Amino acid sequence: MKKFLFGAAVAAIALSAAPASAVVLTNGSSGLAPTPFAGIAGSQGTLLAYQTITGSAITFSAEFRQAVYKNANGTLDFYYQVLRTGAGTGGNEEVDGFTVASFKGFSVDGYASGPDIDGAGPFAAVNNGFLADGVTASGSTTTFGRSNSGDVVRVNFGLNGLSGTENSATYVFRTNATAFTTGTFGVIDGSTLAGVTFAPTVPEPATWAMMLGGFGLLGGAVRRSRRQTTVLA
Repeated sequence: MKKFLFGAAVAAIALSAAPASAVVLTNGSSGLAPTPFAGIAGSQGTLLAYQTITGSAITFSAEFRQAVYKNANGTLDFYYQVLRTGAGTGGNEEVDGFTVASFKGFSVDGYASGPDIDGAGPFAAVNNGFLADGVTASGSTTTFGRSNSGDVVRVNFGLNGLSGTENSATYVFRTNATAFTTGTFGVIDGSTLAGVTFAPTVPEPATWAMMLGGFGLLGGAVRRSRRQTTVLA
């Protein structure tokens, strides 16, 4: 079920008894197994922006949830989650995974969260069999990867593909970026649902003002594209 943020721009999560363990996504890496966690080391930090994009491909329909947090280290974390909402325009197949870009030139540490990571926010607890108890891995076949150029980060669900109206875990990519811009995503099966997402960028003078203005324009297009965008100053 779709959930939305109503209010606070700052959200904190207590540390789990089991500390988060990152997977370092180096250029050209593949088959990296994420270690599930209940919270991000330090805290989630400050929510800067989020949006949900809903659409249909040939073999499935889905919602792509995404957010940007400024963490306690002063750098940016990018959050992504896929909710499969049903059949596509010409078929009904599992969702295999997703890609996000562009991360070229930035360090990326990958995490996977099974529990509901943001309370009243847009993310939800996993229900596709990724985790048994919300904290420890139990038969997950999900893996991370990164293109040779470092531009594209991949999440492959493996045998935990999304069917029916299942949603994935929340995947968090911690970077060394301090500013963000528009990137692209692709939710993948035999067909692809693609759209605009958040991605890191190199800060320049007036970057924040330009960025906030740009995402404000995206928010103004919600009625036309079924995109829901919120940017928090």
